[in-house]
Amino acid sequence: MRFVFLIGMLAGLSGCGSYRDVSFIYYPNAPHRDTFPRPSEFYAEADKECSKYGMRASYNWSNYTFDFQKVRVNYLCVQ
Repeated sequence: MRFVFLIGMLAGLSGCGSYRDVSFIYYPNAPHRDTFPRPSEFYAEADKECSKYGMRASYNWSNYTFDFQKVRVNYLCVQ
């Protein structure tokens, strides 16, 4: 029984460890700061982060929230 539990836990943990994504949350009307990339540079930054794991960045989605006028851009790391 312990052996089956161990195999199940390892399978579950290995599946969770393979999913990676990179998100950027920004205010479109805010002044630009040098510590945060411009929206046109998001893909390059996401690709740099994904390359740490031997993956490439792929655009996933963006959404706009009306409460604080924020934009969230999401990239998935894929093989």
